[in-house]
Amino acid sequence: MGGTKTAVAVVEHDGRVLVDRRWPTPSRMSPSEAVEQFAERWREVHAAAGYPRIAGLGLSVPGPVDPAGTILHRVFDWPAWHDVPLAALLSRHLGLPVRMDNDVNCCAIAETRWGAAAGSAHHVWLQVSTGVGGAIVINGNLYRGHRGMAGEIGHLTVKPNGRRCTCGRRGCVETLVSGPAIVRRYRNAGGIAKQAEEVFRAAELGDLRAQRLLISVGETLGGVVATIVNLLDPSLIVLGGGVMTSFGPYLDTVRRSAEGHIPERNGEGSGPLLCRTALGDRAALLGAAALIADNGGTR
Repeated sequence: MGGTKTAVAVVEHDGRVLVDRRWPTPSRMSPSEAVEQFAERWREVHAAAGYPRIAGLGLSVPGPVDPAGTILHRVFDWPAWHDVPLAALLSRHLGLPVRMDNDVNCCAIAETRWGAAAGSAHHVWLQVSTGVGGAIVINGNLYRGHRGMAGEIGHLTVKPNGRRCTCGRRGCVETLVSGPAIVRRYRNAGGIAKQAEEVFRAAELGDLRAQRLLISVGETLGGVVATIVNLLDPSLIVLGGGVMTSFGPYLDTVRRSAEGHIPERNGEGSGPLLCRTALGDRAALLGAAALIADNGGTR
């Protein structure tokens, strides 16, 4: 369940997707209406898969979840979604056990189990999309922190007294590099766009405003990567989310910016391997499945 789209699938224990369906996420739908719609789509997918035996439902959501994986605390910009017992609501509707985690953690779980981070003990998932988030894997386990809030990379302060973020604070990373931030900054520079993809397309066609903006975004992301490396020393940072899907031409900007802020260590260079997701837009979906497949995935 994402900020802009929702997907439901039947997934085997080895990560194979038997059948899936996707639809836009209605932002003004109440939790009870969303549960009704989700249950209806789930039944359609289950029938299309030929009614296989289902072990349970894994659920990826775009907001913080309690440590037990039962309550969705909030979704920024969705005022009706506050401390929703979503797992219990769905479990009652479908008659299945339900495990829930936030979407960024689910992406990290999937990449660790089946994707670009398979075999890596220390890595970070960095997601840039409608929002910005992260997940930290240490010794093969997802690090959640004291309150389960570890990895809120999008709310690192990079510009004190800057633009107000959806979280209520000012100057967060998210206000500079997220998809909506890229569109807003491009418009402020005189460009015309409704989606970040249009800004990337304009840059490809030689629009200097778009090119300069994306270089600036890359430099900011490089500073974020350097902060992550200096604090955690991961071997790998996996980049995902809709913005990073289009960011290929500017990855070198991210690398150069990061390397300029990371000291060289023991002759091994100054930074970790940066790579894009191997699972694409299915990472969160597969991570949700992994919550059931091995009773919690990477934890």
